[in-house]
Amino acid sequence: MKTLNMQQLCSFAQDKQKIETKFILLNVNDSSILSKFRLIGCRMMLLVFSGRLEIEVNGKNTVMERCDFLDILEGTGVNFRYCSPDLDFYCILTSREFILEVLQNIVPGPKDYFSLLLVNPVMRLSANATARLFKQMRIIDDALSDMNHSYRTEMVRTYFKGFALELGDLLIREQHLPVLDQHTLTKKDTLMARFMDLVWKNFREQREVTFYAKELCVSTKHLARVVKSCTGKTPHEVIDAEVLGLAIQLLKDEEMMVQHVADILHFSDQAAFSKFFRKYIGMSPSGYRKQI
Repeated sequence: MKTLNMQQLCSFAQDKQKIETKFILLNVNDSSILSKFRLIGCRMMLLVFSGRLEIEVNGKNTVMERCDFLDILEGTGVNFRYCSPDLDFYCILTSREFILEVLQNIVPGPKDYFSLLLVNPVMRLSANATARLFKQMRIIDDALSDMNHSYRTEMVRTYFKGFALELGDLLIREQHLPVLDQHTLTKKDTLMARFMDLVWKNFREQREVTFYAKELCVSTKHLARVVKSCTGKTPHEVIDAEVLGLAIQLLKDEEMMVQHVADILHFSDQAAFSKFFRKYIGMSPSGYRKQI
């Protein structure tokens, strides 16, 4: 089965289903697209309104039914295995960068939510929560479909922000969290979740893999094997992705000096930051800022 990332999947989606290569909304009519490919490198939020869906998440088979909500982070691989005839769902595919851009530093949801998702990305919502989220997704769908709207992109961004805030409120208010069965968790799952939690808390100051291995009481080689098997990336690449994501967001503030961005991210100087940024983006921070 061929593996696609977010940008590659966009080539299969219709214009009325997407915003450039940043955001896609699919429904049950598009299940044939999703069943043909394994997806990785995108944030996926999928809500089942009726029927049964069998998926594989990082090699683990999972069954989703009515009121089940799937939240997949970008380093997780997923592919569809079976869709029942009465299946009805909405599926949002986007990126961490787009979400940060839309939410503007708001992080909705309960504490440690993302660490828990790495272990179990599926949760069962109440019927009320499911109906509320499904309504929000339908509003996004309507906005995407209106190709002649003068402010279509802005409307989709606004409605997606509403969906994300609605989701965060429901998760906090109704205490919907992934159910973690400690008896079924592997040591690999636990280590990966702890690693990501450490990265999110320390990536601004700590970019050396040895720091994380020491904090987790494992060797750097063992940590590298686990992270590679779970995400397809090295620990260094995972850390750098977080640094780069924040750097891009900070550079969008035109009043912030590049040197200040370098200081926030704890680079030794602006030259070191520029070298890091050019490695991944192919241009200097100043050049990127001019382009956007």
